Amino acid sequence: MSTATITSAMLTASTKPIPHRTASDGVLRHRPTVVRPRKRMRRMSTSAVGRSPRAQLRQPLPHSLEALDLSSNSPTQSLASLRFLVLSYLADLEARLADYESPDLMSLGGATLEEMREWASTALDKLESIRQDVSAALPEFHLSESLAARLPDMTMPTLGGLPDFPSLDDVRNHLPDSDDLSQRLRSKLDDVRAALGDIDISQPSSFLPTLPHRIQDLQTHLSEMQRRAGIPAPSAMLYDLLDALRSSEVVCTLIRMAEEEEERVEDMVESAAREVRKAVKRSLEGMRLIQYSELPEGWRNNPFVTHGYRFIPLERWHLIVLSLFAFHNETLNIHTHLIPALLWGINSIPFLHGNLPDLPERIFMSFALLCLFSSAVWHTMSGCAHFASMEFCARIDYVGIGWLISASVGTVVYYGFQDPQYFGIRNSFLSLCFLTGLAGNIFPFMQWFNEYKYRGYRILFFLTLAFSSLAPLAVLTQLYSFGAMMSFVRPIVPSLLSYVAGLVFYATHLPERWLSPKWSQRLDCIGGGSHCIWHLFIVLAVSQHRGAIGQLKQGIEGLRL
Repeated sequence: MSTATITSAMLTASTKPIPHRTASDGVLRHRPTVVRPRKRMRRMSTSAVGRSPRAQLRQPLPHSLEALDLSSNSPTQSLASLRFLVLSYLADLEARLADYESPDLMSLGGATLEEMREWASTALDKLESIRQDVSAALPEFHLSESLAARLPDMTMPTLGGLPDFPSLDDVRNHLPDSDDLSQRLRSKLDDVRAALGDIDISQPSSFLPTLPHRIQDLQTHLSEMQRRAGIPAPSAMLYDLLDALRSSEVVCTLIRMAEEEEERVEDMVESAAREVRKAVKRSLEGMRLIQYSELPEGWRNNPFVTHGYRFIPLERWHLIVLSLFAFHNETLNIHTHLIPALLWGINSIPFLHGNLPDLPERIFMSFALLCLFSSAVWHTMSGCAHFASMEFCARIDYVGIGWLISASVGTVVYYGFQDPQYFGIRNSFLSLCFLTGLAGNIFPFMQWFNEYKYRGYRILFFLTLAFSSLAPLAVLTQLYSFGAMMSFVRPIVPSLLSYVAGLVFYATHLPERWLSPKWSQRLDCIGGGSHCIWHLFIVLAVSQHRGAIGQLKQGIEGLRL
């Protein structure tokens, strides 16, 4: 709805006689509008949302529905018009209800002052609830500050009068000095039209059908005291608004959109269920390997691995366990982490060797074992036909990776700040390592994190965790020297190179993306692709980092600056 349309509707409403009923005969009469000068001025573009309930939107609703175009040709403009109309009427109604607390109204009927106040308070609560929901659900548009500054200050029309128009000098002062005023205004109006076109109408589609019922509830409440005390409740506009809403094309369109969206979601769920049933049938209830093209959408992770997929129903969990000892495209992915985890785990049992490693080394190996075990579990469960179970194990795998990165950085921090005077700095950076590990617990359980199209963002997230080590290294450089810092971290450089090399294979899908279909199918029989190579580099990096811890214990050698 354009500004001119709103202004025209409000001027029409302000110049018409206002109908009212007298207390004696209840006959609808007309009283003339009285124009009063106003001292205070307010911009028309000022938003009413955010003010106190009694102060906001005091301008009355135009007593005409000409400003409300509820056609479906432009639903966003119609919704913006409806928002203005409803909020304006509620503001007018709120101002009228404030007068009902006056003791003078007791002479109008048999209601007591307390009953009047309770009735008005309940009405105000209902009114405020509708206003908040309308403000949140229905769209609005705002003029930019630069454009609003060029417009004259005018008040909104009220029941008592018309706005005070500025003098000619005031208008001249508001005009820009340049000659391109028309072009700039045309550009601003185009921005307004674009904003109206970009408004999201998904929220009104669920809210708008309930609005007539809520307004009807408010009307019923207003009518109760009107019948008892003979108070002239402002109800005529409510009936017009209810009729406009019920017969509007916008409401019908939004209800139809909501129903279509619900049907679309149901169709998607049913389609996914059909895909799962077909895949289970093709796999002979988990007894046969299937191809990538036969997998449902949620199970597709690597388009370059085309054969050797398991698809086993969860209720046949024993087949999932037995697949540990079978050949498929996850065989090497499972055992490249499961076997080292078992060997290191057994070797970490305290009574099997006399010398216990230091606490930082024990913590590092604990998180390394967590990473390896969670990875083995995920690759075992990746062939499960139950999506929730499969996806949960994938997220647990990411959690293990996050803690391994944080523990690796933590060992560097712990041994880098061994000087007692730097214990405060060390504890601060160890807290940072804990927070990064905690972030590795939270992000994997976000809905988007496990989707294939966000694979690059997953890699960037884990790289960010690793780059958090730059902060303590920079402080070590400041406290000692760059040469001393480099000498200290040199033992862990081989493990860093192993991590990076494995990440390159993981990110580029090498070598399977370059293999011919014949060799790719052979490689898929045991899972000897890029993911397996990445696993081998992780195991190598963990072993190298564990060996480097013995050299990190010696601390930094060098003079302090």
